[in-house]
Amino acid sequence: MPEWTDDLTIPLPPGRTVAEVVDFVLSGTLLGTSGDELDQQLVTEFGLSHEDAELARDRSLGGLVRAATGNSRNQPDRGKDPMAWESFERGRRDPSLVARIYPRLG
Repeated sequence: MPEWTDDLTIPLPPGRTVAEVVDFVLSGTLLGTSGDELDQQLVTEFGLSHEDAELARDRSLGGLVRAATGNSRNQPDRGKDPMAWESFERGRRDPSLVARIYPRLG
């Protein structure tokens, strides 16, 4: 049985950053890249497992959804969910980013 945790950090290879992963996911999403294709690109580009690639995409996009609420209490924990935190901050600073990815939320 899997152990449940609220730690959504993803180990990255040396020299790679959370900001780079979030950039990659958001840019690919804006270009219309499918989720499956983005996951495969994350595996290739960042050396993530398929499971971690799916989580990275989910958390990167999830942070934008939380930013769309306009409620600062929805800010993810930077230590436990760094990809969601990074994308939340980007969406908070640039609401047009939310609107371009999720037009109904923007």
